[in-house]
Amino acid sequence: MKIVSNLLENIEGIRIYYIIGLLIFVILFIVIFIRTMKRSNTEMEDIKNSILHDNTTEKTLHHN
Repeated sequence: MKIVSNLLENIEGIRIYYIIGLLIFVILFIVIFIRTMKRSNTEMEDIKNSILHDNTTEKTLHHN
């Protein structure tokens, strides 16, 4: 790991990619968090119930 970090430190302008990657991650995390918090409780319940009561699993079990 030290070889890789030494190699990356010697490349000029590589720090901008670290900053851009971190900004993309933080922005994406914030957007997903806000979209999740904006959903209504009934919609979240529907999503939860659709995952728990998946009809495709029951169909495949009965056909075998």
